[in-house]
Amino acid sequence: MKDLCAMGKKTLNAENLETLGAGRLAALVMDLVQGNAALQRRARMELSAAQGPKDIAADLRKRFASLRRSTSYVDWRKQKAFVKDLASLLAMIQTGVAPQDADEAFDLAWSFLQLAPSIHARTDDSNGAIGDVMREAMGVIAALAPRISANPTVLAERILDAVAEAGYGEFDGIIPALAEALGPEGLDHLKTITEAWAAAGPTAQEVARYRGLGLMSSPEASARRNMESTRSIILADVADAQGDVDAYMARYSAEQLTYGTIAPDVARRLLDAGRVPEAFEIITGARNAEAGQALRMFRYDLDEVYEECLEKLGRREDLKHHLWEVFTQTLNGASLRKYLKLLPDFDDIEGVSETLCI
Repeated sequence: MKDLCAMGKKTLNAENLETLGAGRLAALVMDLVQGNAALQRRARMELSAAQGPKDIAADLRKRFASLRRSTSYVDWRKQKAFVKDLASLLAMIQTGVAPQDADEAFDLAWSFLQLAPSIHARTDDSNGAIGDVMREAMGVIAALAPRISANPTVLAERILDAVAEAGYGEFDGIIPALAEALGPEGLDHLKTITEAWAAAGPTAQEVARYRGLGLMSSPEASARRNMESTRSIILADVADAQGDVDAYMARYSAEQLTYGTIAPDVARRLLDAGRVPEAFEIITGARNAEAGQALRMFRYDLDEVYEECLEKLGRREDLKHHLWEVFTQTLNGASLRKYLKLLPDFDDIEGVSETLCI
C-alpha cells in the first residue's frame, strides 16, 4: 500500500507538480523551453497574459505578422506541432483577451482567419486539421458577436471584402456568425452592397488571378462566375438571417430547384416557415427528377423532408407506403422503424413477422 501511495505522488499531473513550488517549477520550465521555439513563444504568451489583454494582444499580433511573412514549407512531420501552435494562439484569444475586451478579441480572431492564405500556401491540409482550427476561430467570432460594438454598416462592408477575397473558404459562415451584430441595418446594407459589387463586374486585379491557370473559360468569364457564386452565397446567408425564404429561393432557377442537392435545403426552410404545400411541391419535383437514377437510393435527405411533408399534410397512408417502399428497396433500418411506429397496436408484430419472411 505504501508503494502504491508513493507511486501516486510521483504521477505526472498538475496537483503533484504544484507541490514542487514556484521556484522549482520555473527552473523546470526554463530547462524545457531551451532550444524549443514553440514552447518559448507559449511561455512568453503566458507571461503577457498575466499582464493583461493589451499585452497579450500585442504579442499575438507580432506572431500573426511572423506567420504571414514565413515562407518555409510545413511538411507532415511538422504539421501536428504547427496545428497545435495555431490552436494555442486561438486559445489565448479566448481566455486571455475575450473575457476583458470583446472588440479586441474580435479583431484578433478576424486577423487569425486572414492568415489562412499564407498558411495554406505552405502546408498540405489534406487531413483538414488546419481547416478545423479555422472553423474554431469562426466559432470564437460567433460567441463574441453579441458583445462587440462594431458599426453595422462598416461591419457589412468588412464582411463583403473578406468573403470576396477568401480563397480557402476561411470566411464561410461569417454572416450567420455575425447576424446578431449586423442586425436589420447591417443585413440590409450587406445585401445592397453585394448586389452593387456583383453588378460592377470583376476588376482587372480580380481577372488577373485567373490568368495562366489553364481554365477552359476565359479569365474574365471565370472571374465573373466566381463573383456570381459569391453573390449567391452572401444573399442566401442574408436571407436566412432575415428569415426570408423567398429571397433564399430566388437565387435558384426553376430547374435548379429540382436538383437533389438543392431541393432539401429549400424545402426545409419552407417547412420551418409553415409553408408545407410549397415544400411538398419542391421536394416532389426533385424526387420525380431523380426517379430512376442509379444513385437515387442514396438520397436519404430527399426522403426525410418528403416524409415530414407527408406527415404534416396528414397523408398517413401515403407515408406508410413510402416508408415500406424505401425499406424494401434499400433495407434502411430507420425507414422500417418509422413504418412500424405508424401501425396500430399489435399490427407492428405482424409487420415484423412479414418482414422476416421476406
